[in-house]
Amino acid sequence: MARLRPGVDPLSALAAATIPVAIAYAAWRKAPLSLTLAVAMLAAFAIGIAAARLDPSMGIVRFWLDLAVVKTPPMHSGPLSYVTMIFVHADLFHILFNLLFLILVGPLLEERIGPLRWGVLFFAGGLVSTVTFEAIRSTDPAYILLGASGALSAVFGAFGRLYPWERLSIWIPIPLPPMPAIYYVIGYIVVQFFLAVVSTGNVAWEAHVAGLAFGFAAAPLVMRIPSRRKEARVRDVTALRPLAKGLELEEILGHLSKEPLPEVQRAWLEKFAAKAECPQCGSSLRFARGALRSDCGWKLRLP
Repeated sequence: MARLRPGVDPLSALAAATIPVAIAYAAWRKAPLSLTLAVAMLAAFAIGIAAARLDPSMGIVRFWLDLAVVKTPPMHSGPLSYVTMIFVHADLFHILFNLLFLILVGPLLEERIGPLRWGVLFFAGGLVSTVTFEAIRSTDPAYILLGASGALSAVFGAFGRLYPWERLSIWIPIPLPPMPAIYYVIGYIVVQFFLAVVSTGNVAWEAHVAGLAFGFAAAPLVMRIPSRRKEARVRDVTALRPLAKGLELEEILGHLSKEPLPEVQRAWLEKFAAKAECPQCGSSLRFARGALRSDCGWKLRLP
């Protein structure tokens, strides 16, 4: 197919430029990539509003044609749109919903697996979700696809795979009780399939499910990507057995014993420490510098 437009409007180019700027800033200042990309999304949305104000009749249309994934046979948007479409949103509700989800869940996973792995999940998830949507909708005469929902679904799916029993409290769009992440993932899939059947709106539910499935399936492979952080190692946790009092701690210890990924094992160790009690003073514990520690001075070092 031919490309939609021979040139790119200056405002569209400015919005696209926020993406490499955000990535470069995160690498330079060691800032969370998830948060710098959130700023890029907000900037792109503001630039889109400016385009609409400067040209009320065609400004936002040209902006979307430049940056979103658009099919209007025999035309189709270019390959770069598979990246830029993640940062373009239809309206205020669309971007606020995605920004809240990105800010609440993004740093939580990025802190544990590192920005490189997180970025791979985010951008690859956005690509896979978009391509899947296009494959399913290949017979549609025309469509426009934009927004970060598919990429964010991949991040959420990866979190559910790597930390399935991490208890989360999610209040988007309504407050939900704390429950293991894997339950949220299952619920998310059920809701997306239900909405795909009953909804008549312009929401790409197929892309959401595809992104989630990709993140869930690809998370262990992405964790094999070398990290610039000091390499961690899997620890022997048999010494924790006397502290595992109660079903919840025994369940956590079971995950600790089987976990092959050092970063994931550390997360379970932190959770175990938060739930366990110091055998000397009964206070809560924390995991730091390779040992479980208590404020009273008690510590248990793990080899």
